[in-house]
Amino acid sequence: MNKFAPRFFSRFSPLLLLLAACAPALADGASASALMMPDGSRDMYVGAAVTGSSATDDGAPRAAVLRPLLQVQWSNGVFVSASGVAGMHLSATPGVEYGPLLASSNTRGPEDSWRLRGTRRIKGSLDVGGFYGHYLGEQTRVTSNLLYDTSARGWRGQFSLQKTLPSLAAHHTVTVSAGVSLASGAVMDERYAVSAAAGGARDYRPGGGVTSVDAGINWNWALSSKWLLNSAVTGTRLGDGPAHSPVIERRNVITWSSGLGYRF
Repeated sequence: MNKFAPRFFSRFSPLLLLLAACAPALADGASASALMMPDGSRDMYVGAAVTGSSATDDGAPRAAVLRPLLQVQWSNGVFVSASGVAGMHLSATPGVEYGPLLASSNTRGPEDSWRLRGTRRIKGSLDVGGFYGHYLGEQTRVTSNLLYDTSARGWRGQFSLQKTLPSLAAHHTVTVSAGVSLASGAVMDERYAVSAAAGGARDYRPGGGVTSVDAGINWNWALSSKWLLNSAVTGTRLGDGPAHSPVIERRNVITWSSGLGYRF
């Protein structure tokens, strides 16, 4: 993946799952692939992933869902995905990744669930920002992104550390990660504030700060030069602001996925 978690994951997990489940080579070397691809060429992955979570925004259990996956990257560094994320790699320096990022937003209304009574309506507007990544070695890298949430009119971001473990078998790769997600007061207010006057359980107004911390493990199996199988599990603990909101039923959330991708 939240990756606002679980809503944060609902925005960014599809991209992370896409890069991991359908395109581990792209995820581990996106800058290199952009630089080495011949002019006019493209790198495309398609597939499907089964995803699930122990809780959603309203705290209700979420059944497993089959999601289509699509990721395309062109030789000029532009990439798009079916998850509603698009961007462009601008770095020409090996081991460094950065560029602009666009991400579609999920919509949400107080009528969507009884637990969401008294919350603000969230518009499905396009969020804008950028990403940055730096390799600390062949097997370790830091990644980050910062986005302006156009619906809440505030900022949110994420920082994570990823480590690829020594290979235990041919064609198998295991990566562990840990990260933290942050949000401004405006974003926290839109997602987790509750008004008793509007029908909510009680008045609640969170401030800006940590939205979640998470840790995960990703297992990739290259079935062939074209077919890729990936499974991932992520554990998330919400920050104090989201966790104390009447919207949230569970502070600790487990998100999992398993996907099959084909590279063109």
